[in-house]
Amino acid sequence: MTEPDDRFEGWLERHRVEPLGPVPGAYDRIARTARRRRVGRVAVAAAAVVVGITGITGLAYRIVAGPGPVLPPGTSASPSRAAPASPDPASPPAPASAGSQSTLTTSPSVPPTRCHTGDLNVTAQGARGGGAAGSEYTWLVFTNISTRPCSLYGFPGVSWVTAASGQQVNDPTARMTELKPVRIVLAPQGVAHAEVRYGHPGAFEPDCHAVHVAGFRVYPPDETTSVFVPLPAQACSAKGVNVGAVSPVTAGLDP
Repeated sequence: MTEPDDRFEGWLERHRVEPLGPVPGAYDRIARTARRRRVGRVAVAAAAVVVGITGITGLAYRIVAGPGPVLPPGTSASPSRAAPASPDPASPPAPASAGSQSTLTTSPSVPPTRCHTGDLNVTAQGARGGGAAGSEYTWLVFTNISTRPCSLYGFPGVSWVTAASGQQVNDPTARMTELKPVRIVLAPQGVAHAEVRYGHPGAFEPDCHAVHVAGFRVYPPDETTSVFVPLPAQACSAKGVNVGAVSPVTAGLDP
């Protein structure tokens, strides 16, 4: 191994490089930078904690309060004042009492349609006040069994029959043309009546030829469908003898 050259060592000695010292204020700048970085990391961590807490709180609220309203696309929720409580819905009218008027004698602004046979229940009962000497008066009572008002005007068609689907006896009952009909309106369950008058068959013998009858076949005014009304009796079978007479339909059950 060769010995180092004395000349080279001498040159190094003459050209020794002294290390440079730090620039003045460098340590202060480094310390400030470190402090800013520590503050920034603390701020970021704090923000993350706040976001996490907010998310957990919102989730807990949604779980307790339930889902919010669904908004249409392009809209956003905005706070609004609570709407005032709506009033209670109107109570339905009380049902009409037994003594209330359910038959109208005047037409409403929009006249109801005619009462059809299927809208009516027809029964027979003795006329109030009885009848004249040697005669019988019977009321045919028309009750509106539909759910809508309907009108009656004119005379019913009435004939004696031998059974519900039996043969007609004698001619149909004549009309009391001296009485003028009035249009009436029947509310649901409203009633009207027509009076049928006929003489005792014995007073018309030997021309009467009385036979047993089961009741009336009744056509409501302007209807072509009839209904059978039971009323067992004796009636004259000779054509045109003691056919009786019927009044126009009258509102209610007053004489």
